[in-house]
Amino acid sequence: MADPVIVLPTRQFLRQAADDDAIYAFLERLSLDMNSWDDDFQGDTLHGGYQSTASGVGALAAAMNTGANGGQVRLVTGTGDDGRSDLSLGRHYRGDQNAVIAVRCLLDVITSVKLEVGFTDVVSGTDAGAVNVLATPSFTATDFVGFVLDTDDTANFKFLGVANGTASAVVSTARAPTAATFEWYVVSLRDGAARGYILTSGGGRVYDTGWVTGAVTSTVLLTPWVFVQARTASASKNCDIDRLVSWQRTTT
Repeated sequence: MADPVIVLPTRQFLRQAADDDAIYAFLERLSLDMNSWDDDFQGDTLHGGYQSTASGVGALAAAMNTGANGGQVRLVTGTGDDGRSDLSLGRHYRGDQNAVIAVRCLLDVITSVKLEVGFTDVVSGTDAGAVNVLATPSFTATDFVGFVLDTDDTANFKFLGVANGTASAVVSTARAPTAATFEWYVVSLRDGAARGYILTSGGGRVYDTGWVTGAVTSTVLLTPWVFVQARTASASKNCDIDRLVSWQRTTT
């Protein structure tokens, strides 16, 4: 396994642990031993490297949310039942390199909707969601790990994974999102184990799943993943993504 990496590089962490080790962890992300992606979604068009797919009446692939403060990209489900939109990069991340993804996003509507945030094993346009049925659970992906909200099952997020087709334990967070309110969703990998954090808009930690074993295959290449889907034929749902950050060790 690779050496540990910093998982929550927030100012709250730095204030609470303002010692040499904390400062080292912050600065280490700038070293040549780390590779990373960090996007605030600023500009007129989506930056190169992303892949995005939409399906359904009125569904829209990822596009810049013009004029949004600080920069945002928007995924639109459209008005059809199971209409969907997603965003991925390439398959560049692995559990044995301690990959981490942090996404600051919101849903404008939190009813009749599904949201997935984490890592999955195929790029945009391949799977209509990594999780097939959350309640069971069953999966479309062979390897996936992350936070999933599916109001067909519950109003609260669950944290789970699947490793080579075998589902992990499921953490029921008893925490629902707040409509039109940004939160951070952080997924940290350590070999085949995973841990999730929910942070406030400003980075304050409000939920920690603890480590879940058997969450993903440690050597399978994964992509950062955000997916939103309507659960009824009704008003369109928007997922606004303000920032997407991912990082891991360069080698094991």
